[in-house]
Amino acid sequence: MSHNVTVKKIIAGVLMSGGLAVAGLGLAAGTAQAHPAPAPQDGAWPGCPNDHPAGPCRWCPGDPPVQTGNLRVNPVVWDNSVCHTYWYVYPGQGNVAKNIWEGDTPPAPPPAPPAIIGTREQCEQILGIFCPHA
Repeated sequence: MSHNVTVKKIIAGVLMSGGLAVAGLGLAAGTAQAHPAPAPQDGAWPGCPNDHPAGPCRWCPGDPPVQTGNLRVNPVVWDNSVCHTYWYVYPGQGNVAKNIWEGDTPPAPPPAPPAIIGTREQCEQILGIFCPHA
C-alpha cells in the first residue's frame, strides 16, 4: 500500500512540474509591454494633452493632484507654490513620485526583458523531455 501511494505522489509531482513548465513557455512566448499610468477612459489626465496622455503635462497651484495610482503611498513631492511640467514614466523612473518625472526630458523607457526560452536548444536544456515539439 505504501509503495502505491509513493508512486502516485511521484507521478503527480512529475505531471505538475511538466504542466507548470508548459505554462511557463506560454508566458515566455511574448514580450511583456508595461505602460506607465493608463489614461482615463475619456482622454488624458488633467493637465495632459489628449493626443499624448503620458506628457508633457502641466500642473499649477489650484489644479487637482497629479494622479500616481495611489497618492497615499506614492505621492507627488514638489513645490506646490509653482507650476510644473511633468511626464508619466515607468514605475521606478520618476524623480518626484515613482511614476512621475518632473522636467523637460523624461528618461527613456527601460529595455524589454529578455526571453526566458528563445530557442529549441534552450528549451531542451531547461525542460528536457518536457519541451514541446512546436
